[in-house]
Formats: sequence, structure tokens, C-alpha cells
Amino acid sequence: MAAMSTPRPSIAVLALALTAASSSAWSQAPAAPAKGNEVEGLVVPGGPSPNVTATYPAADAAAPPGVIVLKVTFDQPMAPGSWDYGQSAGAAFPHCLARPRLLKDKKSFALLCTVDPKQAYALEINAAPRFASDAGRSAKPYVMRFTTTEAETRDLHTALDLAGLKDEDAPIMDWNDTGKGVSQSAPPATATP
Repeated sequence: MAAMSTPRPSIAVLALALTAASSSAWSQAPAAPAKGNEVEGLVVPGGPSPNVTATYPAADAAAPPGVIVLKVTFDQPMAPGSWDYGQSAGAAFPHCLARPRLLKDKKSFALLCTVDPKQAYALEINAAPRFASDAGRSAKPYVMRFTTTEAETRDLHTALDLAGLKDEDAPIMDWNDTGKGVSQSAPPATATP
């Protein structure tokens, strides 16, 4: 007589059994939604990904060369230490301080740069990706393109005015990009078991 093996339950059957065993947890009223759903220390961010809604300079617009404050506005509150921008193919990259500032509206980042006259520029916004909402959702990548004219802007106050900002919104940076054409926040922390 041949030995009979005991059939092993599939993962789906085990998951169903675990669900049935913990049915009391499923019947409880859900807690007020926070920034995501937490399952044993793992946070799954909820809601849609942030989108760029406006930039200065506007898409494909012409801006004066010299001192410029680049502004990127998202459709939801963003995390202050999560950002990424870099050079896009086929266009110049402005000379920028490396760290953008999240403004009081919590949706707009300002970045202090200088640009040359009569030049086409393009920046990859969130190619890495690191721009993230307060809820931890990564922003959709976006390419910011603009050109420059001949009339030069020489001071920060004028650059802020052109970007629709006030002196209190002046970008505060810590260090300068050393010509690599990429600047980003530190990578997100990884969970260790």
C-alpha cells in the first residue's frame, strides 16, 4: 500500500482561516483615518499622489536671467525634508543652491538660483522620487521647462516679486550644488527588522 501524504493548505486557505479567527477585529469600528493605515509598524500612505499644480516660471514661459526664485506648488501639503530635483536632458540646468525651502502654505517649495540670458532650462522634479506629501505619498515626476530673456534681475527682492513671493518667503539654503546637476533630500529611512 502506497503512503499517502497529507495535503498542505494553500496560502489563500491559511489567510481565510486567519481572517475567520480574528473576525472580532474586523467588526470593530475603524479608527479615525490618519496619514495612512498602520499594520504592525508598516504604514501604507493613503490618498492620491501629489501633483504639481503651478510653477514659477510657468511652463514654457520666459523669465529674466540673473537671480531667480524657482517655485513649485503641489496640490496637497508636503513634507519639508523630502525633495528631489535634477537636470533634464536637452536643456541647461540652473545654478542653484541645493536645498529648497517649503513655504508657509506647506504646498510650495522655493529654490534660489541664477540663470543665464537667452537659455532654455529644464529641471526634473521628483525623478528619484523624494518629494512626498505629509501623508508620505511620493509626488508624480514633473519636468519644469522655461527660457530666459535678456533683461537681467540682479537682486533677491525683485526675484521674489517675480515669483509672487514676499521677503519672508526668501529661500534659505544650507549648501550649494557642486555642478553635479542633482540635488535631493536624504533617502527615506528603511525599516530594519
